[in-house]
Amino acid sequence: MGSESAALSRSPLPVNLGGHVVSLPWRPAAVWATSNLAVLAAQLAEPADRDRIAEWLLKEPDVAEAIQQESLRILGQQTGRKWWEGARLLATSTGPEILGHLTLAGVDPWAVSVGQWCAATYALCTKDANERGRLRFDFSLSIPPRGYEDEWDDGADDAGQIAAAVAGMMG
Repeated sequence: MGSESAALSRSPLPVNLGGHVVSLPWRPAAVWATSNLAVLAAQLAEPADRDRIAEWLLKEPDVAEAIQQESLRILGQQTGRKWWEGARLLATSTGPEILGHLTLAGVDPWAVSVGQWCAATYALCTKDANERGRLRFDFSLSIPPRGYEDEWDDGADDAGQIAAAVAGMMG
């Protein structure tokens, strides 16, 4: 996960792609939302760097896995959430109703960072929710995709607290 200030940063973002370091320029939320998340680190790169990445991919098979790992890492870092939570918020934000509300609220995906966009999406989705509704929304975001279950428990939450929260959500 990223720091709270990552959502506000416009600084270049260094990524390590199988031993090759590339600096990604700041990109607006619209670019993140329309990119393939599995290769995000390559898609956000400058054109000259994309050419270099293509060469590395042809010569070094481990670069493909590094791109995917870095893509997920930077998504989490820049949204300030687990990567899958950021991915779900991005997917939610492009739905017609949510996108319409964000547009009417004056949030421009071409002017804000991916972290700001996801924060606005979260705020909109939980705006009128009671505690139970917010807990349900949080829980739906928090479930990792298949194959990433081990990343769910980062040791930050007590198992008893999680069980109590789930029991409360179930009524």
